[in-house]
Amino acid sequence: MELYIVRHGESLSNIGESNDSDSKLSPKGERQAECLGQYLKDIKFDRIYTSHLCRAAQTAVAVAKYQRGNPEIIVAPEFSETNTSKDYEVNAEFLGQLYGNLSYTRASIGNDCGDDVERLEAAIDKYVNTPAYSNAAVTGEWCGRPKKYNPQKILIVSHGGAIAVMLRYIANFNPDTNLDVVQHNTCINKFELFLLDGMAHRRFLRYNDVTHLPDGLRLETQF
Repeated sequence: MELYIVRHGESLSNIGESNDSDSKLSPKGERQAECLGQYLKDIKFDRIYTSHLCRAAQTAVAVAKYQRGNPEIIVAPEFSETNTSKDYEVNAEFLGQLYGNLSYTRASIGNDCGDDVERLEAAIDKYVNTPAYSNAAVTGEWCGRPKKYNPQKILIVSHGGAIAVMLRYIANFNPDTNLDVVQHNTCINKFELFLLDGMAHRRFLRYNDVTHLPDGLRLETQF
């Protein structure tokens, strides 16, 4: 499986123009998301997940509109940055106006997603690790050794703090270094997940990659 984890574009709260925990993209963030969508257009994603928060959903839509066939976007509150009183129902009308082909995991942040780290690790297990390894049926080779893998390509659009937790969990980062994990707006993190001799393996291929952004759209701060 190829896994892409992307941070949302610059939000109004990132630049101090909103105190709303669910702020929308700034004009700069919209341009960043557009560049991301154009950059990823030749990658056919089998699943696109986004948190239910507006800035992440807007970014996911910018990617989806460059994909062929009007792909489904799966709104998964589990990928939100932190517990919030807003769940998917609060944003359903706005999200529906953004894009026509949406589905919802029906998870409620306030009720059954657990604390932030537990929730995010459970989401990675459910939407990434289980299908990546349980459905690893295609054979290939890695360093001269046979491997098995799920050929799907998965995109997750989430938030800086949430991505720090997910990267730590997937790549076995030391939890104490989480605050040092830099995630610029619309950056790309990429993994390859496969079985080697029946054991789960992960290759970290890209980290905080913003080569799709021109200099004028790169954010100097990480959060």
